[in-house]
Amino acid sequence: MSNVGLAEITIVIAILGVFVLLGLAVIVLLTWLFQRTQPATTPPRDPALDDLRTRFARGEIDEAEYRRLLAILQGS
Repeated sequence: MSNVGLAEITIVIAILGVFVLLGLAVIVLLTWLFQRTQPATTPPRDPALDDLRTRFARGEIDEAEYRRLLAILQGS
């Protein structure tokens, strides 16, 4: 029989526990870093609203027409 006592078993279990905790800490850290580096999502742009703004900026339509069409496009 081997001469393994309670102290040795406790030390081995403690060392294994430290390695498990270190592994979990690495996984949590990598997950946190990966989520931080993801680009922020921007809401999709409405091409009709973009076109309306462009036409207004170019002076093709006046403010009253712009507001009227904007209300229609936004469903107001």
